[in-house]
Amino acid sequence: PTSYTKTTTRSTHLVGRILGAQGLRPTPIDTKGFQSVLKLIENTNADSFDLFFGLYKYNRNSGYTIGRLRVALEGVVGELLQRDGVMGVFGDNGNRDGSGDERRTDGG
Repeated sequence: PTSYTKTTTRSTHLVGRILGAQGLRPTPIDTKGFQSVLKLIENTNADSFDLFFGLYKYNRNSGYTIGRLRVALEGVVGELLQRDGVMGVFGDNGNRDGSGDERRTDGG
């Protein structure tokens, strides 16, 4: 039970902080799922970064949690890249900042 609590707390706070770092904001057409994501961000980022840091610094399994998240992300991105018609998950020009998502209309 205590180990479950630690695992779920670490995972929840890590994912919430990562999603929060993307600067996601509400829109007029939010789905229920996206509203849940925004609530996760709100809940996890309401705690101080020092508390978040403490969850990782003082737990020997923190590196394992981060490693599993990285492997999962790489697996999902890899699957996207293997599908037909996907030019790349970072947009047409490969920018990781999301600027490649917009389609050029100036003929270039």
